[in-house]
Amino acid sequence: MQHKMTLSAFLRKYGRILLGGGVLAAIILISIAAPLITTYDPNALNPLDQNQFPSSVHFMGTDRFGRDIFSRVLYGARISLLVGVLVAVVSTAGGIVLGLLMGYYKTLDKIVMRVLEGVSAFPEMLLALTLACIFGNGVDKVITALAIVGTPSVARIVRSQVLSIKESEHVESARAMGATDARIMFKYILPLCVSPLIIRFTTTMASAILTEASLSFLGVGVDPNVPTWGGILSVAKDFVITHPYMAIYPGLAIVVTVLSISILGDGLRDLLDPKMK
Repeated sequence: MQHKMTLSAFLRKYGRILLGGGVLAAIILISIAAPLITTYDPNALNPLDQNQFPSSVHFMGTDRFGRDIFSRVLYGARISLLVGVLVAVVSTAGGIVLGLLMGYYKTLDKIVMRVLEGVSAFPEMLLALTLACIFGNGVDKVITALAIVGTPSVARIVRSQVLSIKESEHVESARAMGATDARIMFKYILPLCVSPLIIRFTTTMASAILTEASLSFLGVGVDPNVPTWGGILSVAKDFVITHPYMAIYPGLAIVVTVLSISILGDGLRDLLDPKMK
């Protein structure tokens, strides 16, 4: 006999996924619809309107160059989300390949694992800062730098899963039937790694958004002419006391976005991880 799930049970099970996913979806839609929401060019300089407090004309005020902060926050969401998603995709894809190879081939594991341990020995922010300085400014360069930083952690997760799965009965059966190593890795092992990878994907995405904002704040991330949340904060740092709104709005955008991704990740972890049930 099937029992209907009560509202409280439904919310306990899916509440965080709905909350985090709903807020994140809203942020994505707002960033896509930015040209329809605001008529101001995020890069348009207007010295006559510089440092204006929030008003009906400029919803979030203007910065030291007279640029509309509301439009810059909206367009900045595009860069942050783009960086977050692409870094998560690239680092997850790279980590899957490396993790499968390391876990499956012992000889390769000894070599690659030492390299990844050397990379992981550096604090992530310091490594990202170093790579960003080497590669230079640009969205593509920031994505590359952050993907390099994020790949080792994904690879270790996949490697640990492979080590525990590759000796299981269904893998041994596939091997006995003549399945190639590639087929075994991608058909019989990788599907069992999906749950931790989904959770890690959200973690990597949130971390990438925070790191990109930090790099842009320091002036070594995205091109200064491109509106980013970190770049807005960088301009606002000299006006925090006299014009706090310049830092509050982009700061809130970062906090809400990262928090929504973290809540979504927590909800997915509880739903997908058998240990949490």
